[in-house]
Amino acid sequence: MASNACGHDWVVTITQQEEEPELDSALINAVAELGEFTRFAIYINKTFNIGLPARLLNKNTAIEELSEQEVLDLLAKVSRNKIRISRDCGVISTYVPIYYTGNVVGILVVESDKELTERCSMLAIYMLNIYANQLSLLHKSQQDPLTELLNRQTFDKKVIEIATNTAVEHDSKQCHWFLAMVDIDHFKRVNDNYGHVIGDEVILLVAQLLKNNFRIEDYVFRYGGEEFSVLFQASDELDARNALNRFRSCVAQYPFPQVGNLTVSSGFMPIYEFEMVASLVQKADQALYHSKNSGRNCVTAYSELDIQQSQPQDDSIELF
Repeated sequence: MASNACGHDWVVTITQQEEEPELDSALINAVAELGEFTRFAIYINKTFNIGLPARLLNKNTAIEELSEQEVLDLLAKVSRNKIRISRDCGVISTYVPIYYTGNVVGILVVESDKELTERCSMLAIYMLNIYANQLSLLHKSQQDPLTELLNRQTFDKKVIEIATNTAVEHDSKQCHWFLAMVDIDHFKRVNDNYGHVIGDEVILLVAQLLKNNFRIEDYVFRYGGEEFSVLFQASDELDARNALNRFRSCVAQYPFPQVGNLTVSSGFMPIYEFEMVASLVQKADQALYHSKNSGRNCVTAYSELDIQQSQPQDDSIELF
């Protein structure tokens, strides 16, 4: 403890993390090592958008989980660098704010028998803010610079994560993950007729419509050029189709500046078991191409295609 009196080791560990799960674990471990308490819960709004709910970070906490409204009420009561304390039946609850660029984006809830020392409180604030800053840097590294959607590199990681978890935690009663590929119809005409500046504006506007039409817990990516991908949850294939059709209709009705009306085509498939990223994308793309070849401005499920599932070929080379 003495060698880490100023929290230097914790800061180094937190700022070294390049993946979000490892960053979360580094913060949880750092808070646990403060030494003056054992019961704590960390809530963080990872989108940094004011008004959206803050989620519990350490799911194994001994403290009863608060509702979204209870957390929002707490966030409203704390302000930058201010700690709130309450007492109830001998238990002291301390609420330490987490802020980013001056806005409170989360809170550390501590339950203890005595008030935290000033040193402990200041170290907690210090680590929480370092965490928020590192989280922001990670998010920026995962974004496409034009649209601020998630980028292609993040897409590959997220598909693998979802496909792996789906294979382990499959439950037919729960919502399923779906992968959709979305493409702007006749986009080359936009660039040819109006120039690349207007083309970029169209991509940006479609990206905003796409993000607005899906939930915050879904993942929207710019896959490349005028193509986008979405990882989203739905109860079944019909529910997934309806979600994509809502977006398709929204784009078709949107008055794009100078260009006028545009349409999008999409193809989608469920992620029911582990499958390689390239294979999943290929299937969703086949459904997308079917939409393109069927007059565009429509949605196609991979299950609609008459594709025979063949055994994989053995591409190995026999040396002996």
